[in-house]
Amino acid sequence: MKHRNIIRQATTIAAFCGLIITGGCKKVLETQPYSYFTSDNFYSNIDEANMATLGIYGAVSTWSGYGWNIPMVFDNDSDIGQTSGIAADNWRIIPHYTGIPETDMFYGSWSALYQGIDRANVVLEQIPQMIAYTNGTETEKAQLNRMLGEAKFLRGFYYSELVRLWGDVPFKTTASKAGTDLKLGLTDRSVIYTQIIKDMQEAAELLPVTTPTNERVNKWAVKAMLARVALFAGGFSLQSNGQMQRPTNYKEYYTLAQQQINDIMAANPYKLNTSYPQVFINQSKHVLEPTESIFEIAFFTPTGPAGEAPNASRYGYFNAPATATGVYGGTSARCLAVRPFYESFQAGDFRKDFAIARFRIDATGNRVYLVTGTGDQNWTVGKWSREYQTNAPTEIGSTNINTVIMRYADLLLMQAEVENELNEGPNQAALNAINQVRRRAYGLDMPGNAITLSITNGGSGYTSAPTLTITGGGGNYANAIVSGRSGGRITEVTLYNTGFGYTSAPTVTITGGGGTGGVITAALAPKPDAASINIPSGLSKKAFLDTLISERAKELCFEGMRRADLIRWNMLGTKIQETYKKVQAIRATYPYPAGANFVPGKHELYPFPQNETDVNKNIGRQNPGY
Repeated sequence: MKHRNIIRQATTIAAFCGLIITGGCKKVLETQPYSYFTSDNFYSNIDEANMATLGIYGAVSTWSGYGWNIPMVFDNDSDIGQTSGIAADNWRIIPHYTGIPETDMFYGSWSALYQGIDRANVVLEQIPQMIAYTNGTETEKAQLNRMLGEAKFLRGFYYSELVRLWGDVPFKTTASKAGTDLKLGLTDRSVIYTQIIKDMQEAAELLPVTTPTNERVNKWAVKAMLARVALFAGGFSLQSNGQMQRPTNYKEYYTLAQQQINDIMAANPYKLNTSYPQVFINQSKHVLEPTESIFEIAFFTPTGPAGEAPNASRYGYFNAPATATGVYGGTSARCLAVRPFYESFQAGDFRKDFAIARFRIDATGNRVYLVTGTGDQNWTVGKWSREYQTNAPTEIGSTNINTVIMRYADLLLMQAEVENELNEGPNQAALNAINQVRRRAYGLDMPGNAITLSITNGGSGYTSAPTLTITGGGGNYANAIVSGRSGGRITEVTLYNTGFGYTSAPTVTITGGGGTGGVITAALAPKPDAASINIPSGLSKKAFLDTLISERAKELCFEGMRRADLIRWNMLGTKIQETYKKVQAIRATYPYPAGANFVPGKHELYPFPQNETDVNKNIGRQNPGY
């Protein structure tokens, strides 16, 4: 099970808050999002410095941070998925592109990120003033330098997220004190990116290279995140003039990303889990996997069966298959997958029926497939199904599932993108990187196999479709129905899910339907050869980028970065319109509000929160279109 010490310690920040903030925590957040006053003599020992550093992590371990808003609400409604329903809920109007400055979810996330930044500023100012920083033991100095590295990284990360979501924002690198002017104007994002890069480069030099045993970052995680920051800094973003633009020197940022990635690959600290499904089963069961998961935000819900709790996550509840209360706890199932995305996967890709749930789960724990009529409008995210969770009493309305910010597969796909860009087409390094991801997706190295089914004997007397039950064989989740009968015989079987991990042929049991004698035989599906799934050499730069854009969707779907990726490629509006045409071709009534609501030159950024601009008049403009 996961080492939870980091978040358990961070939760004590709520009590610790009174030491670093003048007035109550809630009141300050309601009025001044980055006004966190500090004393001049804060840390007296290593433990206090450590607690404060953990508090930087903990600032975003909430629903307003990465437990809900940022990965599940702010990144929805793109070419892969959307939020369900049309109503006035904040979590619906934001992804449907009808949010306004007064929408309070914006302010919640804005405040959480600035709270983390100010906590980092305090740590960065106070630790160098500690006696132990200059006169302590070598162990104490190493501990404090690590904390400084974490603070630098987290400050840079939080600013990168503010810039990604809002563009130019107020920028502050000193701790807030009584008497400080806290009402800052907007700083150009290019200036902020310069500081972010500096913070992360310095952080990498201060952090250990050893594999972590909890959610704290090491040198390689920082370098990986710096590579992502560089791609965003070099990508397109909406400017104050309403135009999507990228820096003229954008390739310098790609070169910076390449340098970070090459350093990581030379050290070789990461590897892919051979099973794509197991990655998310591990996440759902709180099993840390530091060689696959590069950086993640920790969550822990010590008490409370439902509702928001400190450091609670909505993973596996809000973005999970629709589940009736019974064997498992119920879910709200608000994150939908759009059918055209499901149909973009090739046969044999294990991500297809694992990432996308074409089913609901009934009270008995069985999957009920939604494949007739308008059922395809209710397909959901499958990666964090209740089937894979611990289903502890404390994980009913909130869960302990971490938000993984970056996986190794993401880094490999970034490497492929960088090499393609800098070499004006894919070189061998680009091909090797993307093909590692694809080979895992098709199960080349995954233990066990999928299955196939064949009708050995159609039987007789079947007046209705019998039920098929697949058991044994060492695998999981294969699911099929009888889909055709003729003259009382079974003539057709549809395999909804080929399953995974089968080491021997499972048994297929036929029950009901009024007939007898039917026999359906399962066999292990052969694995494809690498040549049939590898991206070949010889593609043009554009063709390879198009392939990569599709591959990132399939590999990283519903993990909080798709909308952001499309924006940096200047493709969000185009992909939304393409998806709108596809769903309309399925049926005119297929709901897809983004198709009508998205406005290019507006919705690539979010509006500055009204609560903030009411207080801070030095934010002299609103983002374009609002």
